[in-house]
Amino acid sequence: MADAKSRPLRADIAQAAREIAANLSADSSSQGESRGPISPAVSDLIYRGTRFWGLTQTRLKRLASKSPEPQIAALLSIAWAALHCEMRPSHLIVDESVAAAKALTDTKVAGFVNALLRKTLSDPDASRRDFEDPVARWNAPEWWIEKIKQDYAGQSESILDTLVQRAGLTIRLCGRHAPSIEAYCRLADACGLKARPLGAAAVALFPAVGVEKIPGFTEGWASVQDAAAQLACNIFDDQKSPPDHRLQILDACAAPGGKSIGLAQRYSGVVWAADSSAARLARLARDMARVRHTLLAEIRPVVINILDAGALDAAEMPKLFDFILLDAPCSASGVTRRHPDIAWKRTPLSIASVVDTQRRMLDILWPRLRPGGELVFVTCSVFSEEGEKQQQAFLDRTPGARLLPSPGRCLPKARPDAGQDQDGFFFAKFQKPPDETLPLSSVATLCDSTDRSHELPIGAGR
Repeated sequence: MADAKSRPLRADIAQAAREIAANLSADSSSQGESRGPISPAVSDLIYRGTRFWGLTQTRLKRLASKSPEPQIAALLSIAWAALHCEMRPSHLIVDESVAAAKALTDTKVAGFVNALLRKTLSDPDASRRDFEDPVARWNAPEWWIEKIKQDYAGQSESILDTLVQRAGLTIRLCGRHAPSIEAYCRLADACGLKARPLGAAAVALFPAVGVEKIPGFTEGWASVQDAAAQLACNIFDDQKSPPDHRLQILDACAAPGGKSIGLAQRYSGVVWAADSSAARLARLARDMARVRHTLLAEIRPVVINILDAGALDAAEMPKLFDFILLDAPCSASGVTRRHPDIAWKRTPLSIASVVDTQRRMLDILWPRLRPGGELVFVTCSVFSEEGEKQQQAFLDRTPGARLLPSPGRCLPKARPDAGQDQDGFFFAKFQKPPDETLPLSSVATLCDSTDRSHELPIGAGR
């Protein structure tokens, strides 16, 4: 990356505008493809510009007779974000944005950009009023905002306000290999970082730094993971398992592997890290090398489509599992602090589709759970249809399924100084009734008798 003195701001703005436009036009299930290496400066502009996308929609309606092409709209979003946070002197931001517009299109369009930015500066009262529009305030389409209001009524504004705050850096201390929370906070302080405990193993670090600067990351006993996401790593009850029983745990949508590693650091046995994407599972290989000495269980990656019941039947995995973790595909409405593009890449139809996918996955995986076993359903969503309603629908159609205590609804929080910082999640924990005709010892034999000659090398495939 060129340093700030040799690479003009206009080049960073132009690159960030191209990335934003490409990402927002990409398929709703993707994050878009980068057009090349992205420097930290450009990454910051991408985040800020995407975070101001709602404000840009509101402001363009007021200032322009028609919307510009996506790259220019993205450029304006970046410029308005930069002006709002006073990233540089206003005249410099305007000049560099106009120069970036010329590089992206032509002089005529650059004049359009210049006019809009100067109108914004010449009427600060009107510019401030733009933020009163819900779409601008909460950086989401009207239908998305209304959905959250319907689910949460009086709590909705607080939730929406939290979801537009920039998320901090949270790490998970990896059990017996890590120091105590108190000792870790002292270690972080010695490294020039501030640390705040968020839970039994969760710590918020300030400021956010690269992983190479996180105390304990290289040694394998600290990993980056949101505080709410960490709850999945010790959610199962293994106290009733026979002492000699080797637990078989299925992480059904495992990529990129953070929860598989968390489970393997907590439970003994085998964690089957299953995912349909070999490329995304590859990240697990890199993390495995770092944390291998901290693991209690083996991790076996398996490239498989969970929705394909036939593939599950044919896979050389246990036919029954003691525990199944389904971190299901979802709207990701609970993690927009980290990914401000999400609300703009979803539609009501795509939400309905992913809810149906969750239902199908639950119904396919339930028969794979041994009698007395536990299935945990997780989504990083704040929408009730991907949480409480999905939970109730499963109970209504699944005879014998028992709802066990779990974290349930975890609302997003953004007060790390007060020990509260997490994304929005939902957890439901179901238990299959014991089968008197199939003793646990028989199930254990079935689970443990799998042919292991097929084992994929670490990295063959979250």
